[in-house]
Amino acid sequence: MTIIFIKSLIAIMGAVVFGLGIRNRAKVMNMPESLANRLLLAAFVLCRLIPFVVIYLILDQNTQSDVPIFYDAASHALRGEVVYRDFLSPYSPLFAYVTAIPLLLWHNAKSVLLLMIVMEGLAWWFTYRFYRPLRGPVVQLVALLYLVLPGPFMFCVLGGQEDIWMWLFGVVSLWMWARKPNAFYLGLLMAAMLIVTKALAVLITAALLFWVRRPMQYMAGLLVAGLPSLVILYVLTGDGMLAPLQFASLPFAPNLPTVLAPLIGDFTSYAGWLSAAGLLVVVTLSAYGGWQLRLKQVPYEQALPILWVLCYGCMMFVHKSSFGNYIFIYALPLMLIIPNWGNVRHVAVLLVLNVLASVQPSLWWRLGWPIYSDPAMLKKGSFLAEYLIEVIIVGSVGYFVWLAFRQVKEVSVPASRWSEPQPISS
Repeated sequence: MTIIFIKSLIAIMGAVVFGLGIRNRAKVMNMPESLANRLLLAAFVLCRLIPFVVIYLILDQNTQSDVPIFYDAASHALRGEVVYRDFLSPYSPLFAYVTAIPLLLWHNAKSVLLLMIVMEGLAWWFTYRFYRPLRGPVVQLVALLYLVLPGPFMFCVLGGQEDIWMWLFGVVSLWMWARKPNAFYLGLLMAAMLIVTKALAVLITAALLFWVRRPMQYMAGLLVAGLPSLVILYVLTGDGMLAPLQFASLPFAPNLPTVLAPLIGDFTSYAGWLSAAGLLVVVTLSAYGGWQLRLKQVPYEQALPILWVLCYGCMMFVHKSSFGNYIFIYALPLMLIIPNWGNVRHVAVLLVLNVLASVQPSLWWRLGWPIYSDPAMLKKGSFLAEYLIEVIIVGSVGYFVWLAFRQVKEVSVPASRWSEPQPISS
C-alpha cells in the first residue's frame, strides 16, 4: 500500500497549493499577461517536467498504470506490425503508431510517458492561449490552478494517461473554427480524433452533430475521413477492428451502477443492457445539450467546454465501465465552465473530486477490483472506506454534470463574442 500513501501525500500537497492559488487569485488575475506567460511556463516545468526528471531519471522508477501497455503496443507498431491483427490495443488504430514516434529517439517506456506529458502540455497551453483574449485574466488563474490539481498531475506524471488527447483535438477545433467556421472541416478533425485517440471520442462527435448548423456538411467531413479508414482497417484486420469495444464490457468503478450495487445486487447478468442504457442516457443528454446551445446561438468557443463536460461527465456518472481516471478527459474544460472562482462550493467540490479520484483507482485495483453487490462486503473496513470514496466521487461528478446542464438551460450570450463566463446561481 506504499503507492497509496505516496499518492495520498501528493494529493494533499496539491490540494494545499491549489488552496493557496485560490487565496491569491486576485494577484494572479491582476498580473500582466507577459509576466503571466512566463509564470505559467515556469509552473509547467516545475509541475510536470521536473517531477518526470526526478522520478524517472534520477530515482529511475519504472513506469506504472497503462504506460507498459502503451510501450508494448508502440514497440509492435515500430516494427511495422498491424494493430488488432498482429498485436492487441484497446485504443484507436493510429494511437500505437503515434506513441511509437518517441521510441525512434529513446526506446524506453519512459519516452512514451514523456510524450503524454508533452501532449497534455500542448492541450493546456493551446487552451490558455485561445481563451486568454476572449475571457481575460481569469484564464491565467484557470491555467495555473489546473497544473496544481492533484488529478491531472497524478494521471499524467504518475499514470501516463492519454485521456486528455481528446481535448487536444477539441482545442485545435476551437482554433480552426475561429479562423474558418466550416462544418466539413470540423467533421474531418473529429474523424481524425476518432482514428488517433480512443472509441470514447465518438460521444462528443455525436453531440456536435446537434450543435452544428450544417449537419450534412459535418457528416460529410466525418465520412470522407472515416469511411476509407474503416475499409482499410477491415481489409487488414477483419473483426479484429472491434477489439477496443470489448473493453467496454468490463465493470469498473466508480459510477452510478457500482455505487448502487449494495442496493441492486449483482448486475452482471444484465450488464449489457445496463451499458446500453448508460450510453443512451449520455447520447440523449449531450444531444439535447448540443441542440439547446444551437437554438440559443451559443458560439463554439462557449458551447464546446459546456458540451464536453455534459457529455463525458454524464458518461462517468452513469456508465458501468467508467472509472476515476476519466476525469482527465474533461478536467481542463470543466475549469473553463466554473462561473465563479470565489464560490466556495464550486471550488471545494472540484478539489475533493480531484483528491479522491487521484487515489481511488490505485486503491480499488489493490483491493481486487471489488463491486459491492453483497452489502456484507462493506463490513470490511478497507472496502467500506473505498466505497465511501466512490460515493463522494460519483456525487461530485453529478454536481458538475448538473452545473453544465444548468448552463445549457440558462446561458444567454450577447450578439458579440463571448467575453465572460455567465453567472449561474449557487
